[in-house]
Amino acid sequence: MKQFIYAFIFMILNFYNPTSMLGQVKNDKMNVYFISGLGADKRVFQNLNIDPKFNVINIEWIDPKRKETIEDYAGRLISQIDTTKPFQIVGLSFGGMMATVISEKIRPEQIILISSNSVGRPIGKFYRGLIGFVLLSPFSAPFLKSTNKFTYNLFGTHTLEEKALLKSILKDTDAKFLKWALKAIGKWKHPNKSPFAYQINGSADKMVKLEYVDADKVIKGGEHFMVLSKAEEISKVINAQLLKKYQ
Repeated sequence: MKQFIYAFIFMILNFYNPTSMLGQVKNDKMNVYFISGLGADKRVFQNLNIDPKFNVINIEWIDPKRKETIEDYAGRLISQIDTTKPFQIVGLSFGGMMATVISEKIRPEQIILISSNSVGRPIGKFYRGLIGFVLLSPFSAPFLKSTNKFTYNLFGTHTLEEKALLKSILKDTDAKFLKWALKAIGKWKHPNKSPFAYQINGSADKMVKLEYVDADKVIKGGEHFMVLSKAEEISKVINAQLLKKYQ
């Protein structure tokens, strides 16, 4: 008799339980991994408004190994990604290059690149050697991490808030990582656009010029830091694209 009563109670509870087999509701959010740019961190995404259907996870940069390639480094970043269920990646600038490499290893639903390019052409040995020589200088790190009128113009930071954030981010950037990344970018070879990539580029970007990329969406007047300055517009584009691959 007791077994019958317990079974009856269990049946009633499950009938009214929205997560039961009788009335299951999908409540799992799709993971979207954000990868910031070179010398940046998750603060660059602070003005974005991402659809609540998605669970935003920021990928943390790790210390590079000596002479490590972008491909090998990307392989180590994968440990931060849950590959047991569908996911998407959003990459900013250098983070977009990293997202491109990662997509060839673990196959996301798509990668969305902001102020970036999924095509990489290595520079000549002479210029790689020149970069290496310059980076050996003890003054290279302070120079690369400094902010001035030229830096603000290059990144497209104009308001006091944007300039303060850029200055803070560069100050916090690890010099070893910065030097490694600059060398690795010069060697990266990826001749074709990634089939997973949706590229958002700015018409006024001085670092990733529009004429050299195959953009899917062009933000009028957008500069390299447009993820901050045009966050509302870019949020709408990102959300619309993410929803196309929502599962």
